[in-house]
Parts: sequence; C-alpha cells; structure tokens
Amino acid sequence: MKRIAIALLAGLLLAGSALAQDLTSNAAYNARMDSLARIHFAITDEWNATIPPHFMEAMRLEKEAESHPEHKDSLLAIAARERQAGQALMPALQQQMDDNQAERQALMDKYALVFEDAFPYFLMRKQFSKDSLSILLKKSSPEIQRSARGKALRKYIKKRQRGEGEPFRKFRCYSVNGERFDWGLAKGKKVFLIHDGLWCMTHGMDNSALRKYLKYLSKTAPDCLPLIVVNCGEKEELLAAIEEYGLQEFCVVSEFNKDNGVLNWLYNDTTTPTCHHIDEHGILVKTTEGVRQEYIERDFLQIK
Repeated sequence: MKRIAIALLAGLLLAGSALAQDLTSNAAYNARMDSLARIHFAITDEWNATIPPHFMEAMRLEKEAESHPEHKDSLLAIAARERQAGQALMPALQQQMDDNQAERQALMDKYALVFEDAFPYFLMRKQFSKDSLSILLKKSSPEIQRSARGKALRKYIKKRQRGEGEPFRKFRCYSVNGERFDWGLAKGKKVFLIHDGLWCMTHGMDNSALRKYLKYLSKTAPDCLPLIVVNCGEKEELLAAIEEYGLQEFCVVSEFNKDNGVLNWLYNDTTTPTCHHIDEHGILVKTTEGVRQEYIERDFLQIK
C-alpha cells in the first residue's frame, strides 16, 4: 500500500507559514509509527484470540471434505461437532473482550487516527461503536479529518449500512480501459460479487484457483454473473490483478477509490474477500467472507 504521511512543521508557529514534508525518514515519526504498529497487532491478536480453534479445525475438515467426497459425510459430521464446541465457548470469550474494552478504547483514544495510511483504523471500525469512532474523529487533526480514510470513516458513521434482504445499491465502477461498468449486464441475472482479497483465494501458491472456479460457474450457471471488484487506486494496479489471477475473460472492475469506496463504508466490506450474493431482482440475499462454494451451489444458485 502506498503510504503518504504529511506533517505540518514548525512553520505553523509562524503567522501564515506552513511547510509539509515526507516524514518517512524522520526518526521521531518512525518511532511513533512503530508504537502504533505494536498496538495495532496487539489488538488484532486479542481479537483473533476470541476465535476458538474449533472453528479453524471445522474449516479444515470442510475443505478436506471437498477433496475427499468418499469421506464427505463423516468429515462434515466431525466438522459440525467442532463448530458446536466452538460456539459453546463464544459467550465466555465475548465477556473477555467486553472486560478489556475500556483498556483497548484508551489505547485507541490515545493514538487517535494518526495519518491516513499509517494506521489501519478504518479497517478496525467493526470493533468500536459509532459513538466512539465519532469522538475519535472529532479529536483528530484537520488533516486526518480531510484524508480519504477520514472521509470514509465519517460516511460510515453517518450512514446506515445496508444488509441482507435489501436492494443492492449499484455503484460507479470502471474497467481497466476506463469504461464505466454497465449494470444493465446484470439485469435478470444473479450476481456473484467478489470484493477484493483475491490473494486469499490462491489455495497456496495456485493463482489460477479463482479463475478455474469462475469458469466452472459460468459453464454450469449461465444465469449467474461473476463480478470481481478490485480495491485499488490506479488502472495499472487493476491490470496487474487481472493478469496475475488470469481473469481476462471476466468482468473485473474497480471504484478506483482505495480508502473511500462505497462497498467499504456502505456495506462494511473487509478484504477477506467479501462476497455479495445478489438475486435476479437486485436483492442482496447474503454476504459472506470468502467464497463459500457449497453455499453458492446449494443455496444461492437455487434461488428462483
């Protein structure tokens, strides 16, 4: 991710005088960023610790069941028991998170939003209430408030996020040639929208995994339109993603608004990836993190 940090220096102390410089070589700035990184990873580790290992084991077994259909029933049965065991632990783990909320909030309050790309605050928005985020944003500097991520955060706070069962809001996006995507292509079709996180679907080092599945999907379900939305800022980045994952024959677009895209602040998307399953009437029927192949073929494609 391209990082641009802007600081107003001592010139601000002089009437009408300001000077901006790239702080990446400034020792004090780098020390501050290192502190922020440590806090970010500590909070992320704590968040990840609330995911019982039973869920990870269940996911592993479910994946293994796809590769070994002869053992599918027994593997899925064990996976179901693992999920049930994990679910039983969730109340206690959630209480642990609640007990530590004040300490976590104090740390975030202390460091506020910092600079737009220096600390991924917007990406952690789900961990805090909108009231808390609003307070942090108001206390931040004018530069932070005007930054792309600051604007996105303000929209997230003020807007009501849309969810399952509601009409999916069409948004402006473009192809690598700069042509605006025609949503008329989706009329009367189910839309399988994949938002970013393509690197999470490589199945190890196999970058062709997504392309192979989309080709299979296009062949078996011609009434389904796969739409890949890459979160990037430049056409060159979009072209690189298309070439890396072999997606030339599919609809691949971008909002070209890396930190302030509609899908981020209106649908609360993450880069896991987030997948939106939209029926032929334009209703968002389900949002999933990651490509849930079994759900797509068993449930989504069966919607009439």
